[in-house]
Amino acid sequence: MKQIFIISSLIFFCWTLAFAQEVDIKLYQKIPMRDGINLSANIYLPESEVESYPVILIYTPYVNDEAVERGMFFAKQGYIFITLDLRGRGNSEGEYRPFEKDGVDGYDAIQWIAKQDWCNGKIGMMGGSYRGMVQWMTLKNKPEALKTIVPTAAVGPGDDFPKEDGIFVDYALRWLNLTGGVSMNKSLFVNQDYWNSKSLKKYKESIPFKDWDVLALGKRNPIFQTWISHPDFDSYWQNFYPSKEDYKSFDIPILTITGYFDGDQPGAMNYYENHMKYGNSNSKSNHYIILGPWSHGGTRNPAIELGGLSFGGNSKLDMMQLHLEWFNWTLKNGKKPEFLEDRVSYYMMDQNKWKYANQIGNVSNDTITYYLSSPSSDAKLFINPGHLSSLKPSLSDTDTILYDPLDTANWVSYTGSDDYTAPIPIEEKGRVVYVSNALDADTPIVGRFEVALYLSLNVSDTDLQVSLYEINKVGETKYIGTDMLRLRYREGLNQPKLAVPGEVFFCKFNTPYFTALEAKKGSRLVLVINAINSPYLQKNYNSGKDVSTETREDAEKAEISIYHSPEKTSYIKIPVGLKN
Repeated sequence: MKQIFIISSLIFFCWTLAFAQEVDIKLYQKIPMRDGINLSANIYLPESEVESYPVILIYTPYVNDEAVERGMFFAKQGYIFITLDLRGRGNSEGEYRPFEKDGVDGYDAIQWIAKQDWCNGKIGMMGGSYRGMVQWMTLKNKPEALKTIVPTAAVGPGDDFPKEDGIFVDYALRWLNLTGGVSMNKSLFVNQDYWNSKSLKKYKESIPFKDWDVLALGKRNPIFQTWISHPDFDSYWQNFYPSKEDYKSFDIPILTITGYFDGDQPGAMNYYENHMKYGNSNSKSNHYIILGPWSHGGTRNPAIELGGLSFGGNSKLDMMQLHLEWFNWTLKNGKKPEFLEDRVSYYMMDQNKWKYANQIGNVSNDTITYYLSSPSSDAKLFINPGHLSSLKPSLSDTDTILYDPLDTANWVSYTGSDDYTAPIPIEEKGRVVYVSNALDADTPIVGRFEVALYLSLNVSDTDLQVSLYEINKVGETKYIGTDMLRLRYREGLNQPKLAVPGEVFFCKFNTPYFTALEAKKGSRLVLVINAINSPYLQKNYNSGKDVSTETREDAEKAEISIYHSPEKTSYIKIPVGLKN
């Protein structure tokens, strides 16, 4: 046995030695920025006689050690692979200020890399979430050596993080604490019980959102305070994005990747669709997008099960191989990845197949419009709901949602793992519900649904959410999509407009989430509209003031009236995809 152990150890030692000889690593290399700050890079180099290589760069707030596996993989495939710590993170110098200097620093890093003897002048970028966003920020500064980007689940600053539809999320502070030190604060980040308990305390005791940092971490967080000082989508947020002129000037191949259940899909689609709107024809023809049935993390590591939903094995793409084939095409003049049959690749859930289109507008060719009505109910009970009808209502009617921001007595959080198949409660505070007739055929829903409501409030502002579900013939529920909105932003996130109490206004929810599924014959569609009263979101106390500063003394009970009549037709439009 001892002899076998020695032989096995020698084999393992020789294997690891051979592995180490394939790749050289240079740790903590200093890359100078224009203001004298040095960023820290780990560089993975192929060990061969070739003098220079194309380079793949990941620019990360999660410190360089996160990408060892990817560094080894791409270096063995003939690339130099670099992970670069953001300013103030890991071994990089400077002050950590998320978003604020990432584009300029990315430009400076690429300029430096391009001048190194081991770089052949062709650089690509990859990475997900924050690492996806910084690719767009870097591209905005137009470094000549940047030849391609692969932004995955790219964050949209001020759009989907740290706030969505004008509503800040508790998670923003949790993330700031994860990335706020030199090293990662992972242990506290994953302590769900701790963060939930603090959110519940804030919720139950009506602690103003501006004090969320003191409550959770015992001190002010300057970045958090900067963020909440910009509640509108103002120039602070807008300046992080490419301009119309920037999009027009881009001229490199781009591969966008996002998922139907990716919390940063709004950001990813924002970049993609603005490029499609403002970009030049050559650049647009080389911008590909993949939309799959994935969560935020699943865009990097796809799974065939998610929140009670199941998908075909073909939905689980080999992302590392896909990236390799993309870089071989764009940086080494190889062939285009076979998977990319057209510029838009999207996965049809329920059919379990990939479909393709040459542009995003061609994934659907029709819409179903349902009008809201409740001629024989108040739409509050799921067993006696309002109606989604293909005909406009012939009578005038109004449904009312009541929301008391100080009512925290019976709030219940769903704790199951089947989030996307959980049943809809029969009764719930602050909610109305509308149900369609049974579908007379299988119906592919592909794209984004739109909800338009005629509303009036007795207060000047409140938060509202719309959600769409499918319920099949045996009563099983499937989530389709959701959208929420702080109603002062009904005319745009950059132009707040408080409501005039008692005055009817028109409000659209253009859900930012693209989806693709097949609703089955005999199923019914369910629209739920609810006031938002969650421990995990910035609570609106309905006073019309800066919501971060509101206290229980500002609280006003909201009455939200939804109108449906021949003159004021509230409706939902659902995109219907191609059946072939």
